[in-house]
Amino acid sequence: MASGLTFQEIQKSYFKVFVALMVLTGLTVAVTTIHFGDTANIVIGILIALAKAGLVAYIFMHLKYDNTRLRYFIVIPIFFFVTLVFALTVLGL
Repeated sequence: MASGLTFQEIQKSYFKVFVALMVLTGLTVAVTTIHFGDTANIVIGILIALAKAGLVAYIFMHLKYDNTRLRYFIVIPIFFFVTLVFALTVLGL
């Protein structure tokens, strides 16, 4: 675990992530009831899923405490992957 943090600070951080994940899950359910258009609903759903995945990776996989260079090795390929997924989604492939 990260050095210099107390159990209460870690627990508070985990609770904040839990609340954020619950809010994003509720937002996902709410968005499915509203019709923005097929492509827009897919894009919104993917963006919410990416936000949830980012939270989990940042806190539970301890990227928050890792070196900044390591974050770049993770973020840059994810950016290219997401760009590819969006491009293929818009093209309908």
